[in-house]
This record gives sequence, structure tokens and C-alpha cells, in this order.
Amino acid sequence: MEAFLASTGIVALAEMGDKTQVATVMLAARFNAWAPVVAGTTLGMMLANTPVVWFGDRITRKVPIKLVHTIGAVIFLVLDLLAVLH
Repeated sequence: MEAFLASTGIVALAEMGDKTQVATVMLAARFNAWAPVVAGTTLGMMLANTPVVWFGDRITRKVPIKLVHTIGAVIFLVLDLLAVLH
């Protein structure tokens, strides 16, 4: 349950204001049916994220978590630098 609550909270915060959320608002306005739009976007996010979660689980079984964190930090640093420089 702790993993579920933590991931729900983090994803909800991270997704605020991104293009997926804007698209969801536009779809809800267009179809004037918020419940099916929420269900559809939730299912879409689950389908998109399921392989990533599975892959991450497999990687951390073979690679030390500290190395995974370091590689992730380096990737974010490079992306941040690219964003600042362009």
C-alpha cells in the first residue's frame, strides 16, 4: 500500500500542467463527459507506464540501485544542461 500511495502522489504532482493533463481537460470539454475521459486517460497512462515499471524492476534485480540512481541523475543533469543551453 505504501508503494501505491507514494507512486500515486509523486505521479500526480509530476503530471500537473503537462501536455497530458491539458489534453485530458480538452477531451473532457469536447465530449462533456468527464468520467469516461478520466477512465480513458487513466487506462492510457497505465498502458504507457506498465512496460517501464516492469523494465525498471528487471534492471534493479541485476544492477545495484545506487548505480541506477547515479545513471538517472546523470541523464537528468545532461537534459537540464541541454535545456539551459538551448
